Amino acid sequence: MQRALGCPTTLIDQSEAQRCCLTTPIDRSEGVVTGAVRSLTWLSELSASHHLGAQPMDLKVSPAAEDTSEAKAPLLDLEAVERRVRTLETTPDQKTIDATLSAIATREPTSFHQATIYFGLRDDTPPRRKYGLLAISVGIVFLQCFVATGFAVATVHSSCSVNSECGRGLYCAWGNCNDCYDELEVCCQTNSTECYSNEVEKVKEDMCSACMTGRGFETIENVRKERIHSMMAQDWITLTLASIVVAFAVFGEIRDAMLCDVTLRDIANRQKVPCGWRLSFGVLNHMRLFVFLPNIVSSIVGLILAEGGNIKEICLNTVAVLFLVEIDNLAFNFGLGEASRMEAEQHCRVSIGAQNSRSIDVIKALCIITIPLAILVLVHQTNYWDAAFLYAPMPMLLIAVVQSLEASRYTFKGACLGLFRALTGYVLAFGFFALVLILSYW
Repeated sequence: MQRALGCPTTLIDQSEAQRCCLTTPIDRSEGVVTGAVRSLTWLSELSASHHLGAQPMDLKVSPAAEDTSEAKAPLLDLEAVERRVRTLETTPDQKTIDATLSAIATREPTSFHQATIYFGLRDDTPPRRKYGLLAISVGIVFLQCFVATGFAVATVHSSCSVNSECGRGLYCAWGNCNDCYDELEVCCQTNSTECYSNEVEKVKEDMCSACMTGRGFETIENVRKERIHSMMAQDWITLTLASIVVAFAVFGEIRDAMLCDVTLRDIANRQKVPCGWRLSFGVLNHMRLFVFLPNIVSSIVGLILAEGGNIKEICLNTVAVLFLVEIDNLAFNFGLGEASRMEAEQHCRVSIGAQNSRSIDVIKALCIITIPLAILVLVHQTNYWDAAFLYAPMPMLLIAVVQSLEASRYTFKGACLGLFRALTGYVLAFGFFALVLILSYW
């Protein structure tokens, strides 16, 4: 074989052997083998064996420990070599597989807000694009908050033009459906000359025609009690399932806000993050937690009180509300350019460590426990405004406190910060709800 290759019969040293290596290219017709077989180096032991008169050794493609026909094939059997290289290239190492899966498992998918952080804090991103993405993120959160709050108000206080557009226990006046409550009953009594207020006196006829039925004067509290008491076992089971679905959706929004904070911290470890960006996303996450998500819970409760709690209404109303939490995901999937979206999917994924993973698990457990419990309890509240103002934000306030405790590893300072966040969040939620309520009359 050596003579066929033009090599000397006796190899003096290894450098001479290397000059006699086979460099014949391999057929790449199938596009699998990416190179040629190079440097099939003769071992120094082979040279010694020739000097000692030993028999030539069987040559194999390295590594030679495999007990396969391709490994034992002669060097010039190029088809066998090609098959073996193909096998090596298409069969990944198990350690590589495990490492890749581990990396994937510790990286969360991207949202539009994370993409905004990624592109906005890059030096090569044009300013117009930076602030354009930031404006879109602000717009998405503002619209989510406004629509969710408006939805929560409209469930029991919707716009109208005639009484027929309002449900039982409501009457149409001033362009809105208003509650029939006990103090108005005196206005509808025979020969009554006084009403609860002068404003009600102006709409006395419409109010009495809606509130007075064959069963007498029906207040909104009595109507809601009847709806809740008419719910059967299958309705309560459906409501429980719907509440769990709502909890999952709420947690997904909270997790996205937490991952945005993690992304900002990771970037801050590598470069300086402008205070404006920190403040912007701090406010956005605050709005999502204390304005948007509590009104999602309030909307579910309000729809049950206003429309009833049968299976069909529960399922349809839950779907009708939860589309709001998908707006930012839809904006990422279809609002970004294709090149930007693919780049964000590849480079903008945030890695979560053990501490962040533990915090996410704790918040997840809180959402799954507190939100369904809050919905099941609030549907028994005949006074919807107390439920919306006072009780619906409570799960989010608890989550805010726990978030701060987890971030500080349960220190007193973290507890104080959490209580401060909860207090400011409650004031923000109350103020935004009152603002939307005022606008509904305006």
